[in-house]
Amino acid sequence: MPQTHRSVAFSGKKKKEQLKARRTRKVLVKSGEESSHPPEVNTELPSSALSKLQEGGESAGVDYLEEVECVNHQPDTRSNANRYNLKFRKETQEETRKRKAVHHMGITLASESDLEASTGQFYPSGLGYPARPEWNKGMSKSALDISENRHFRLFCEKLNREFAGADLSLYELNLETWRQLWRVTEMSDVLLVIVDARFPVAHFPPYLYHHLTEEEGRGIILILNKCDLLPPELVVAWEYYFHHTFPKLLVVPFSSLEGRRHPRGRLRMAAESSLRLVEACQQLVGDSVDLTQWRKKIEEERDVELEGGVETIEDIQQEEPPSTLPEVHQHYKDGILTVGTIGHPNVGKSSLINALMGKKVVSVSKTPGHTKHFQTIFLTKNVKLCDCPGLVFPSTVTKPLQVILGSYPISQVRDPIGVVHYVATRLDIPSCLGLDYFREPRDSPGKGDKWTAFEICEAWARKRGYFIRSRGGPDAFRAANELLRFCLNGQKSLVLYLRPPGYISEKEKFKSDPRVEDIKLIQGSVCLEKTALEEEEEEAEKLQEEEEENSEEEDSDEESDDTEERKLPLPNVQNKFSLLVEDE
Repeated sequence: MPQTHRSVAFSGKKKKEQLKARRTRKVLVKSGEESSHPPEVNTELPSSALSKLQEGGESAGVDYLEEVECVNHQPDTRSNANRYNLKFRKETQEETRKRKAVHHMGITLASESDLEASTGQFYPSGLGYPARPEWNKGMSKSALDISENRHFRLFCEKLNREFAGADLSLYELNLETWRQLWRVTEMSDVLLVIVDARFPVAHFPPYLYHHLTEEEGRGIILILNKCDLLPPELVVAWEYYFHHTFPKLLVVPFSSLEGRRHPRGRLRMAAESSLRLVEACQQLVGDSVDLTQWRKKIEEERDVELEGGVETIEDIQQEEPPSTLPEVHQHYKDGILTVGTIGHPNVGKSSLINALMGKKVVSVSKTPGHTKHFQTIFLTKNVKLCDCPGLVFPSTVTKPLQVILGSYPISQVRDPIGVVHYVATRLDIPSCLGLDYFREPRDSPGKGDKWTAFEICEAWARKRGYFIRSRGGPDAFRAANELLRFCLNGQKSLVLYLRPPGYISEKEKFKSDPRVEDIKLIQGSVCLEKTALEEEEEEAEKLQEEEEENSEEEDSDEESDDTEERKLPLPNVQNKFSLLVEDE
């Protein structure tokens, strides 16, 4: 197909001009002068810089603005491509140096009890939710925009002051993404907080729970997504933990295993998980909305597979235009239940929506920040789903863990070997991948027998055949990136997961819990049940094999009649063409 556009080269000269313009804008911010190029300021600087320019400039947050790093930044600023990019605090050189220092340190594997964690470990007291500031109907759009920019900037500066000595995680600094969250929470009746079942306490901020339940009066359902990667008793343990810690929270284990693609390219609905989600929504809405149609649709499609390939629904998916104006919430407006999705990047929000539909309605990618703005999708005529972009909340989650969670792009990590060290202290990577044979022999007796992160990456590079062309040695950085992707996706037995507090001491109790069988059904329902189409294909293959066997028997009978003629000896001749002459 012909290309619709040509890529434009970005030379070093243009890069110098861009850096010069950026320094000029910083000087304008410090001096408090108004910028004469508002479009450039709006695309290059964070949103808080715009409010500074409009207010006349303030020097309090200049240092804070200089530390912002825009992930996946696009050099072409003619479009609005960078409006919803991930923006994090820029890592200091000291933090990079500390992480590189562990490359050649011996790894000591942590005990299973050390992997027990609670929400208080990642979300200590003092962290808050940057809610939308107060407003009134008489405010103009520009006044509201300035108010939100100032409110968010002051919130970020307060966090930096209060957690100056703590390990504050990289959290979202793009105001446009927070506005998408505000919009979804305003228009939704029920909110699905989607977490990765391997790290649920790292994905669930308690301050968000208290704000939505107590101040906004929303019903919340916690979705333990990707639960098929965990032992069933561990999923039960997480259910008990969240029920006990957050009484108003409904917990639904969910597995998109049913919604994954078949070899022929079809998608299936995650029926078992979807039915439990319908029951949880019905428990929250009561008799206000009738969910019978939604439940009936799931039950009908549970055993029926869609014909043809992957289908995309065009008429029920709507991209909402960006809006900064507030909206007064009306419960079950026009008899429609609005369900909003909230979660960190890469927890599987888009995959969950596709699994609920049994069709591809939302684009899916492993790149954080792939979903740019929220979309509304009708599951039925009276059930509307809002897909919100992934958002990294303030916490004390370390950066290596954020990489494993998928909140920070692996391709942007400057030190992947340091993250491999973090994983190797909690997961026996050499045993999982069988790296003992590919380990380089030790000539120095003082090194000991412990693996190091660099040795693990080198051994995996040798096993996979990754070598540097210039020097010929193993490509440890390429191997490290691949190991991190395996850990993110749960491949090659690299499944790292946390445990709730007290899980080790009560492990046998959870194994005997009756909920275990229910979790197994959610995790492996694809393997337990075969679709009618698969059974028909198997029967057709059996019939074809029987026909081939019958045809072979008939051919063998015909061949037996001519056996005596075939066994007659041929005369010995020197010329191979003489036999033809004699036959004539």
